[in-house]
Amino acid sequence: MHFRAMTLRSQITLFLLKLDIFWVLLQVTGIDSAEVIYAVNAGGEAHTDSSGIHYMRDHAQVGVASDFGKQWVIGRVPEADQILYQTERYNHHTFGYDIPIPGDGEYVLVLKFAEVYFNEPRRKVSNF
Repeated sequence: MHFRAMTLRSQITLFLLKLDIFWVLLQVTGIDSAEVIYAVNAGGEAHTDSSGIHYMRDHAQVGVASDFGKQWVIGRVPEADQILYQTERYNHHTFGYDIPIPGDGEYVLVLKFAEVYFNEPRRKVSNF
């Protein structure tokens, strides 16, 4: 997986091959759902997690949205939040999300990944 993030005056652009979920926070002091300015459930529908963070539906047009991971139990997260790790967006080339931000400043970008396609060790090679 390759990703490159760059900050431009009023937007952050994230380029990647595969993304499961991510959110951007206004403060670096902890995760407070009121401080999240953008969250998307990559490849999936809207969902509000057990922490109160609302993930919007993935409206991206590039690549493929997949719910292949719905056949798996993601045991490290609360059952109600497993859907965030069971859907994905992938492409054989890079693609990106344009994230609107309110202005110049410091932001925290959080990326969360879950592998739901390969079910054996050492099958996936990541380069990020």
